[in-house]
Amino acid sequence: MDFMGQGANFCLGVLESRWWMPAFTTPAGFLLTYFSEAPDPSQPLPPGPVLVMPPAHPPNRPRRWLQRLWLVVFVLFCLEVGIILTVLPWTRLWTDNSLLLPYPAIKDFLNHNFVRGLVSGLGLVNLWMGVVEAVTYRESPRS
Repeated sequence: MDFMGQGANFCLGVLESRWWMPAFTTPAGFLLTYFSEAPDPSQPLPPGPVLVMPPAHPPNRPRRWLQRLWLVVFVLFCLEVGIILTVLPWTRLWTDNSLLLPYPAIKDFLNHNFVRGLVSGLGLVNLWMGVVEAVTYRESPRS
């Protein structure tokens, strides 16, 4: 491998230093600099591997906090809707609903026990969803 071409970080045989480029002499007499010179556009670049650093990944903290916030909001929503749907069909608010006075057929249908049980079952499913989401939440390891 040839490290002596254009763009290399050290030069052979040149013992002078430019004012903007700090230079150090190695025991073998090489001039070592920490800055590479701009390549000359008239000469082709020497073939060889090029080391390219991957871009730095931004921290995942905002996304992680958004996930946590979403979990809390979702769990609270599921619990609230679940409690309302489980309890509401068995209260007086369900049976004496003033919004259904013009529709007596719908009111009779909603007062059947199997409809009340169906709505309460949906409430229990919502409660179960909220509890399962809260218990099984796992965060990915920090990177």
